[in-house]
Amino acid sequence: MKPTIFTKLKVIIKRLLGKCVYGYVYLKNTIRKQRISPSSKPHRHKNIFNFIVFLTERWRSVTIILVAFFGIYYGLGAAISAKINNSLDTPLITDKNNPRHTTAALMHVLKTQVDDSPWTPALPAIFPAAVLDNLPSFQLGAKDGVKYLIKRLSGYYNDKNLQEAGQLLSYPANIWLFSQTADEKLAPGSAKQYRKALAKLKTFAASNISGTRPAEYEFLYQLTGVENLLENQLNTLHKHVLEHHTDMLDFKADDLFYNAQGTVYTAYYMLSALTKDYQDMIVETGQYENMMTALGYLREASALAPLAVKNASPQDTFAANHLLYLGFSISRALNSLKTVYNHISLHSRGQLP
Repeated sequence: MKPTIFTKLKVIIKRLLGKCVYGYVYLKNTIRKQRISPSSKPHRHKNIFNFIVFLTERWRSVTIILVAFFGIYYGLGAAISAKINNSLDTPLITDKNNPRHTTAALMHVLKTQVDDSPWTPALPAIFPAAVLDNLPSFQLGAKDGVKYLIKRLSGYYNDKNLQEAGQLLSYPANIWLFSQTADEKLAPGSAKQYRKALAKLKTFAASNISGTRPAEYEFLYQLTGVENLLENQLNTLHKHVLEHHTDMLDFKADDLFYNAQGTVYTAYYMLSALTKDYQDMIVETGQYENMMTALGYLREASALAPLAVKNASPQDTFAANHLLYLGFSISRALNSLKTVYNHISLHSRGQLP
């Protein structure tokens, strides 16, 4: 009977291991003889040989020390740098020349993830934060949310600074200090490009550009952007639950969970800014309570912090499904926002008092 591929593979591996062991023993004995031979003359690399001999003789201890070092370096370093900057209580600072809270909200979100925190999706493996999943996913969700809303605003205001900011935020997120392009040129890092986008936002915030359409139209246009963000995340979460809740190990669930929370972070600040910019209209139409309700559900979604994100079956009464928990809060916020949209839309057309 001919040997199977598995048997041949085992034979090859045994031969390779045998050669490695033989090489290790030969190197150890050769260096030891050269070290203790009385006829051997002093050599300028004696210290190096002694160090190699020490490694070969104490390889178990050296291995334990290295494992402990990397465990402490990456474990403790990741724990220190794992803090997600997701506070929802920071007041928005507007420009004195143009107190537009919506622009201030986008600037605040981008600043917290790029300036106030290291941009972890681009960090190489030598940094402890590179082993994290939660923080990079959150930052990507927040940044992509800002990018989407800026591109919508650039279409509404037709402003060059907003257009350039949207293009800069479309830059790949995984480039550290620089990267070599196909034409042998150096491309800047991701964080540098996003800081340029932040500068473009500041320039727009200092301008006096305003929309030419009625306030109701402008509010509904921007509210639609927030709804689209949340609906896309809700659809992504539900699709993943349906397709992967039977998986024994779902390594993608935590990435989706924290990416969605990053989007919620952006949506919360944008919705809070809309409430301030159009407060008179919202109060006049009786929708202030619905806006506060939506913000409350987004706050609940942001507060979810499981020790381990689980994607259990929706019918399982004993295991949790954190993606559904998050999706429930997002869907409740969306219901309130749709009520606000429909009511103000009808009011703007004169169909409601």
